[in-house]
Amino acid sequence: MTQIRLPSPHEPTTTVVKPDPCRFSPPPLRRGGEEFLRGLGFGLATGAAIVGLTIGSAHAQPAPPPVSPWANGPPPWASTAPKGVSTVVQELEVVKRLPGPALWRVTRGDSEVLILGSLQPLPHMLVWDTTRMVNALDGATALLLPPEPKFGVLDSVNLFFNRGLFELHGETLPQALPPEERARYDHVLALIHAKPDKYEHMKPAVAGAFLIGDWRRAAGLSDAKPISTVEKLAKADHVPIRHIGDFDAAPFAKVIAQMSPSASLACFDAAMDDIDREAARAPANAKAWANADLKAIGQSYTISVFDRCLMQSPSVQGLLERGMTEGMQAIEQALQHPGKTVAVIDLNFLLRPNGVLDRLKAKGDTITLPRG
Repeated sequence: MTQIRLPSPHEPTTTVVKPDPCRFSPPPLRRGGEEFLRGLGFGLATGAAIVGLTIGSAHAQPAPPPVSPWANGPPPWASTAPKGVSTVVQELEVVKRLPGPALWRVTRGDSEVLILGSLQPLPHMLVWDTTRMVNALDGATALLLPPEPKFGVLDSVNLFFNRGLFELHGETLPQALPPEERARYDHVLALIHAKPDKYEHMKPAVAGAFLIGDWRRAAGLSDAKPISTVEKLAKADHVPIRHIGDFDAAPFAKVIAQMSPSASLACFDAAMDDIDREAARAPANAKAWANADLKAIGQSYTISVFDRCLMQSPSVQGLLERGMTEGMQAIEQALQHPGKTVAVIDLNFLLRPNGVLDRLKAKGDTITLPRG
């Protein structure tokens, strides 16, 4: 197992992490920082423009001091975490540890689907035992991966001409942040050794997305793993690769652009929570994932706080269920034909009660743990 070294500030500090509420997960949401924004089309047309924007404020009227997003109580997503664990996972508790990450075999007649539970982010240099994954891909008719974000040309053009919607006007980011959030912002800048100029004129929620991505890069964490590794294994074995459905990324750009100042501050604070959580848990989660230690992962691996903040918008509230449904439909389709299929689904949607595994069992499918 590769040792994971996460950067730390020059002076030891203690960061209080709020109780974590409630990743198949929509790819644009899993991406942090620049990856997240590129997934929305910023990298195609507007990424450099947004980063380099400078807005004059010499004539701006004095604004009242910003108020903490938690001044009136906890965030609305503070109690959305699913309770308990999948009954299938409990029933298939591993007595003897098998090499590599967790795999499940779903069978129906002459058809079988082997599911790899993924976890993100993982260290770029993480070494894990791929023996069972190689065996699973041997003879497979297809590898099913989560959907890729789609962003049309017209969406990119629209973002380019409306990029001001993602900027602050009349104040800088430090001025827009309440004291507690400003302290957390300064703390993250120290962690990643970043200059504040990059984020100076971003709205808080946009800056939060960038900071998550920049933190992960500085910490040596990757959103591409383990999918990129599995893709290489599949290509080496000439297994066809298919993405499950598509994903329209445009609504996420619209959600961020139309956020109220208080909502944008709340999502910035959520991004800081995610960074705190990953700094504390990423090494242990990576080790647990690589060794199929589902108990160790347990409730510590959930959908990010930043993602849940974005999902307060009605336009994206159904994305979790949609991800679950698309995963179920893809597996259902594969089980209708003889042969073997391999799928990669985020552990969060396998471990939760009434998740993908529980729903498959409820349909009468047999679920076991592949030994080889």
